[in-house]
Amino acid sequence: MVTGCGGSDSNSSSDTTTKDIQISGSIDQSISGLALGNNNEDSKDNLHDYVLAVLDYKNIPSEENKPRFVMLHMDKNGNPIVENINYPVEWSGHPKGNDLESICKLDDNYYLAAESGYYYDESAGDYLYGRLFLIHRNASLDPDGLKSGLTVEKVYNIASNPENFANINFEGLACAPADDGSEKYNILLGDRESGVLYWDSIDSNDFLDQSDETLHLEPVGKISAPKEWKTNRNISDLFYSPQDHHLYGAASFDSKTSAHRSTLYRSSKAFNLEDTDFMKTLSPSSKINIDKIIDFNEDKIEGITGYGLEKGMFYGSDNDNNNNTFGYKLHSHITK
Repeated sequence: MVTGCGGSDSNSSSDTTTKDIQISGSIDQSISGLALGNNNEDSKDNLHDYVLAVLDYKNIPSEENKPRFVMLHMDKNGNPIVENINYPVEWSGHPKGNDLESICKLDDNYYLAAESGYYYDESAGDYLYGRLFLIHRNASLDPDGLKSGLTVEKVYNIASNPENFANINFEGLACAPADDGSEKYNILLGDRESGVLYWDSIDSNDFLDQSDETLHLEPVGKISAPKEWKTNRNISDLFYSPQDHHLYGAASFDSKTSAHRSTLYRSSKAFNLEDTDFMKTLSPSSKINIDKIIDFNEDKIEGITGYGLEKGMFYGSDNDNNNNTFGYKLHSHITK
């Protein structure tokens, strides 16, 4: 277990009875995506719940053996704690995940984690990776369900025509159970620079069929951060709240020469990801208007997850160094 070296903000409190909590601290790991870890998402003490994080290490000699997943939570003093999963992820014969950039929780037993996009391997003369992983938690008790390990049950290829997606970097992934009476999940992928959103559905009846499948992604609109935000990536992560039916996201400024910065936002209107009929009304020309939640002046926020309008949101950064942020904000900070 590794304890974050940072403390909480000056206006922080570990008293979750107040509506004015903003807590964050420093960790070494670079977070590229977050998903809720606890089974009980209506916990009265959300601040100390477990969160599952993906780390975007590459399949190169210096990073190949580094972990792709860790658990995060806050201790009673508001300090972030990083815990490794006790057992290695079982990749079930598939090449280990490369550049994982996002993750979403389907239900208490399954997650989806997405690679950023296709990678062209010159030596192989082919496009590699470009996958979504269906991940099963090996036990349902929490947090032991995460500590006991994760297994890749199924792989979804992003597309059958990787050359058309070669320049896309999917850094945002959101999901929701479809409400059309089927047993499907609607999933939404977002390209970081263009802000274009892509939609498809996966069927839970096929989860136990371990053969690979290929997605048929359809463009369903675009998110464009306002120029005054001074960001160069429209989507660094996405999160859909089934409680308030809004799409949340992060836009970031990624700089090689100066400090990073980010802005968290929320869709101005309801975005009903669970409603398949609603998703069908969207087109490539649909504009998804967004409202600012809060700015980060020195962090490139790449992971967000939460509990909806009346709860709170966890966030994490990938600052391209060993000084990253994991934090939590309650309702008043999200809606101001």
